[in-house]
Amino acid sequence: MSKIAKASANKKHNVPDFGVVGNVSPDIMRKINGLVAEKKANEVINIIDYVNEFVKAKITNVSVDTWDEAFQTDWKRSGDYTTPTVAMFLCTKGSAYLHVDKDEYEMQTGQICFVNEWCTHKLVNTSSAPLTMLLAQFTWDTTIHGK
Repeated sequence: MSKIAKASANKKHNVPDFGVVGNVSPDIMRKINGLVAEKKANEVINIIDYVNEFVKAKITNVSVDTWDEAFQTDWKRSGDYTTPTVAMFLCTKGSAYLHVDKDEYEMQTGQICFVNEWCTHKLVNTSSAPLTMLLAQFTWDTTIHGK
């Protein structure tokens, strides 16, 4: 049933499985890295405002995380086909991979990437080099994002 529900929701909302929104400014990457390295929390509002404007949506469930070792998350998928939510990833130091269903995508430093949460996906870091990422979600709007 979930394949039918997913296909119906994708047809209605036109949400791709994976995409790259674009590259953020070096200044924003510096500010995000500063949140982790120097605990400069005073920039949080500016960072969120910038990303909101960049993706043309309000981001939610925002976090900035850093890792110094290889890892992979568990597979995730949303079964809520009423709201077209995408998970957003922004590597500000290092790079990582998103496995989406049977495909694999490399996320480059400075790129805002997203994955359709109706797809089975996981985050993979194969390196022990430092990785810093801003993670968030936003609601896909076909009139804005589906062009």
